[in-house]
Amino acid sequence: MLYVILTIICVIPISLIAQPALKYIATAIAFFIAAYLATRGLDNRKLSGIGLSWNRTWFKEFIIGALIAFIAQTLIFLIEWQSGWLEIKGFGWNRVGEEFWILSIGFVFIQMLSVGFFEEILFRGYPIRNLAEGFTFGKLSPQVGLLIAVILTSSLFGIAHATNPEANLVSTLNIILAGFMLALPFVLTGSLALSVGIHFSWNFVMGGIYGLPVSGVGVRRSLIQVHEVGPDIFTGGKFGPEAGLTGIFGMLLITFLIYAYHKKKYGKVGVHSSFLKNYLDGRESFSGKDELV
Repeated sequence: MLYVILTIICVIPISLIAQPALKYIATAIAFFIAAYLATRGLDNRKLSGIGLSWNRTWFKEFIIGALIAFIAQTLIFLIEWQSGWLEIKGFGWNRVGEEFWILSIGFVFIQMLSVGFFEEILFRGYPIRNLAEGFTFGKLSPQVGLLIAVILTSSLFGIAHATNPEANLVSTLNIILAGFMLALPFVLTGSLALSVGIHFSWNFVMGGIYGLPVSGVGVRRSLIQVHEVGPDIFTGGKFGPEAGLTGIFGMLLITFLIYAYHKKKYGKVGVHSSFLKNYLDGRESFSGKDELV
């Protein structure tokens, strides 16, 4: 609860910022500051405990996550295009307007990078770690506590998007599935790098490159301008692929690629050791090392 209060306090001043790109950057910084204060001040542990480690490995896995989501979104676009479910109407540089098209895409890049970062801290990094510990008591094992934490945070993730434009029951359920997908890398590695990379790239490639709606929000000057004409059950309609079967396909593909990457890197797939230790067993267990059990 104190973390929520800290977050609200840090976010309040952002309303004074008028420039949209700066507002997104400031929001990401505000969420980071709140998480830092809560992690270091309240929980007395390192930032690596909530999946943030500013080293080469972290940024490498961020890029890998971005490539994984790029592959998934590209396949979604090709499936819809080749099935006749969307029409390519033009390209970003064809649209007439005061703003240079590269600047428009640059804004979407900053927007989606910021959203991917602060939403992963808000819905995965801090709450999954703390809820998993909180639900580990009595006969509830760390594994059960972790499962409860992932279910709760994924559900909150879906509910948070239920007020988006064009949202419906199907889109909300699919966003909950996306929450599970994004939680998987964190659970396996103890790091948010893959999750942030996937989240950012999923949104940016979908909206900024291929011109598809992102959770109900359209991108006006994407690289490729499209018009969707296919059945909503597949395309997701005005909400975008996240409300259709193509979105589910993309999530399943990403889940498989996460599994394959982890299997290749570590030789086996398992919950990161830091999630299987009680908080009171010793805070040194939250060192952020890549340990598997």
